[in-house]
Amino acid sequence: SCILCPGGYAYTIRVISLASSAFRDRARYEADRYGRDPWVFVRELLQNSRDAGARRVWITATRSEGRDRIECRDDGAGMSFEHARRYLFTLYASSKRGGSKTAGRFGIGFWSVLRFSPDTIIIRSRPAHTSHHLAMRRGEKCGLVLVRKRRFLAISASGCGFSCAAYRSTPPRKSLPSLTLHKNRSFPHREPRSPHPKFPDGNGLDDGSDGWLVRLDGDLENTRRDPTVMEPGTEIVLERPSHEIDLEDAIRNAVLRDAPFLSCRDKPERPLEVRINGRVVRSEPELPPPSLSFERRGLRGAVALGDEPRVEIFAHGLKVRDAASLDDLLLGGRPGRPPLPATSGGSAPRVLIDSRDLSVLMARGDAREDRALRRLVAIGHRELGRLVRAELDRHARATRHGGIGEWIRDLVAGIRLPREAVIGTAAVVIFGLGWFVLQQWTESGGTPLAVPTVGADPSTTDRKPAPYRGLEESYRGPSVETLGGVSPPVDLHYRPADQNLYFAALLVTGLDADGVPAGDRSAITGPYRGRGCVESCVAIEMTVDAGAGVLRLPVPTGHAVDPDSVRLDDRPVSVFATAAGQPAIRLEAARAGRLFFRSSPGPGRIPTAGGEWPDLPAELGVLVADLDRLARSDRASVAADYVRRRVRYDRSRATSRSLLEARRRGLDLFSRTLAVGAGDCDVQNALLAGILDHVGVPSRLALGWVGSEGRVLGGLHAWVEFLGADGRWAVVDASVDLERSSAPASDTPRTVVGSVASIVDGRWMLIVGGALLVVVAAAVVLVRRSWRRSLRPGDGSDLSDLLRGAAARPEAFAGIRPLFNRRVVPLLERPPVSLAQARAALRRGWLGSGSSKSRLAVEAAAAGGMVINGDSREGQAVAEALGAVDLDRWQEILEGARIEPLAERVEEALGAAGESCRLRVASEVGQHMAVLDGRAFGLGRTSCWVVVDEESEVWKVVCDIGRRQPARAALLLADSVVHLVGVPPQSRPRCLGALAEAALVESGGGAS
Repeated sequence: SCILCPGGYAYTIRVISLASSAFRDRARYEADRYGRDPWVFVRELLQNSRDAGARRVWITATRSEGRDRIECRDDGAGMSFEHARRYLFTLYASSKRGGSKTAGRFGIGFWSVLRFSPDTIIIRSRPAHTSHHLAMRRGEKCGLVLVRKRRFLAISASGCGFSCAAYRSTPPRKSLPSLTLHKNRSFPHREPRSPHPKFPDGNGLDDGSDGWLVRLDGDLENTRRDPTVMEPGTEIVLERPSHEIDLEDAIRNAVLRDAPFLSCRDKPERPLEVRINGRVVRSEPELPPPSLSFERRGLRGAVALGDEPRVEIFAHGLKVRDAASLDDLLLGGRPGRPPLPATSGGSAPRVLIDSRDLSVLMARGDAREDRALRRLVAIGHRELGRLVRAELDRHARATRHGGIGEWIRDLVAGIRLPREAVIGTAAVVIFGLGWFVLQQWTESGGTPLAVPTVGADPSTTDRKPAPYRGLEESYRGPSVETLGGVSPPVDLHYRPADQNLYFAALLVTGLDADGVPAGDRSAITGPYRGRGCVESCVAIEMTVDAGAGVLRLPVPTGHAVDPDSVRLDDRPVSVFATAAGQPAIRLEAARAGRLFFRSSPGPGRIPTAGGEWPDLPAELGVLVADLDRLARSDRASVAADYVRRRVRYDRSRATSRSLLEARRRGLDLFSRTLAVGAGDCDVQNALLAGILDHVGVPSRLALGWVGSEGRVLGGLHAWVEFLGADGRWAVVDASVDLERSSAPASDTPRTVVGSVASIVDGRWMLIVGGALLVVVAAAVVLVRRSWRRSLRPGDGSDLSDLLRGAAARPEAFAGIRPLFNRRVVPLLERPPVSLAQARAALRRGWLGSGSSKSRLAVEAAAAGGMVINGDSREGQAVAEALGAVDLDRWQEILEGARIEPLAERVEEALGAAGESCRLRVASEVGQHMAVLDGRAFGLGRTSCWVVVDEESEVWKVVCDIGRRQPARAALLLADSVVHLVGVPPQSRPRCLGALAEAALVESGGGAS
């Protein structure tokens, strides 16, 4: 339709109902995409103003005559009506696509105003440059239009001057819902100007340039366009019936929640001024102390330690994602997630980061999980680590070496190398390392077999091969120190080289109670009766340099020496047999030379003399009985497996001191080995040889070297030789956690002719690659943009809150190694340990806590247990968060516990079966049955306590049955105890057998 006005013109709008209906339905659907928050449109309006280049935004919220009215004005670039019809009134069409400085780009954000449920929507705007549009509207000719790609330049003549305007637009997308507006021209008519509000500072233009105004109802059914006069910018007015809500307060909360850090598009360092009813509303990315603020071009934020874990990510000052921890940001979070969980006490990470590099999703309530988001997560971890280290340094400064390591890790984490530089440098380093390894491979003739060489002194493996002198004068019995001190590499070679042999240089057939080898070591029983070498012969050659006397020959286990093949410097030598059945030669004087002999697999000789093995402790009685029931061929492997699990391999000084201390207390060899529960190879295998001897398997402790690739490896080793069913000596070894060493390299280095290794030295390639890596890293560090940081330390007097939070929620502090590796957890009677060590001890059941007033806690700490000092706030915080064993509470329980006849009977039965525990009854235990395994704290084998609550149903039932059938009651109680203390299923029949038999007799069934 058209309205004719004398002397002017007017516009009317005809709305096509089908198009309006489709647009309204789709717009409401997209408005619902933003969630249930009815104030989300505030964020979208502010975002549009920022993207339009605004520096100020005025929001007015008023209530009058039962109606709510919100006005949002900005001083941005504004838009022409043609631009609005193409983009604002068309869904999914945006002129901001591809712009790196814009926050929006999807063409749906404006219609979030429908979440406000307005019944009137007014849109007013005027572009900053309107000369071209005025000329076109008034019918003036455009003098020149230049078109290039999607940009056009229009120059028009108006009156006595020229105007020029440049535009960039995107062609409208087809098949998109749009609000169709039709315009009818009429006779020229100019409506009288109406007064309009002036913007602050009076810097708007008042040159007669018009804007446009569109008025819509809430259903988008009735649309009207009117001319208007305004300064450049855009104004949105929303009206609705009054609701019972404080408009100003709701808008202020929406701004501070969703858009607190908005900055100008063209000057990011300048804040976008947002006023609500005349008052500036803005926040800064800062957090309460202890906190660390950081800033870099395009990125700023803060990290802090608060009561609740929370991470918030902003894009261009608009919140797009939040989570409970930094790593949760990469789990595909969605809007409307449940509230973030709080910690159970202690400090938790709080992170705010605002970045211009994030890519927002269509709903703008989330960000795309791309490289930019992953980089923000890495930055958050790094800055949080800086804050935590600063708090740690205030109370527990790192050592010099630890501080340097932390600084290097922080430096590496902050370096952003180009992908090509990383790939190139890594390729050079890998190439150098590869050729270095290849050169070592070729020099050594291939990769030697990894064989057990336990007990070697590390300093001896670098020496040149030494001549063989024998071990009988050096070995003083099983000990952690002695074996490694006499273990130089020996110049022994054998052929064929494809066999892995054990060369026994000393055979020990017996030990006294103190562990000293028994028998005369130099005794010779007569000539050695070996066997001639016919097949599977091994030729052995070595350098000897020994004094006068008997020199034993290192013979492979299971082999017999051909006496006729033994030659010293190519001269035949007589061979004798020792009391242990080992071949030996007699030197009348000190002699050095080359010794050669051959051996082959053959039957062995049972020793003709030797000492007795010490008696086995009572603890091994059950094992011996079980071994007696096995076939002889299976006894060696089963006994070795038991020793391997019962006595762990350990060559530390602590183990050595423990064995010496047990020896001073008068314990025999096997008793102190079981009491300490650790030792090296000869300690383990001496116990194994004693067990096999007691179950009728001829055995002896062998000491010597392990052969591989035709020579023996550096490092002396001990194993057990036992006589098999075929009459040959075989090897069984209880050492499993063995140190590894490779074969010593030859004196003369060799190269591969014609290969790259003969041209390029691998060491130089490694040096060049490392130097290049250092140069690239230094260049990146020097040219990278600097960070600006501001630290606000906390006012706490200790680290208790920080340690409590890290112990309770370690995933929230993931990647902050100093927090878990620095020794800040105080212990009783011992230096502090790290939080990681405390957590590892907790997983093994070795972590306790207690005060210095508790006798149980002090004893456990003195015995070597990890007992957290409960007298300090840090110790209390870690112990409560980790759930350490409360030894103070156990001290109270044990002091009030008593011995009952029924419990005593069960205790005796379990002790006879090898499961020692103390069974007590007490009140107010807190659970039906509680267990304290004092063995985990070094309190000894008999320090396992099981306390039954006298008010529990278990004890009441047992007592009720015990009045009539005491044997049955003892069996029921014992069954509960073995389950609670974790007795293996295969051992439970042994523990319950005697009680079950007594219960059966008691019931009148008799024994079976």
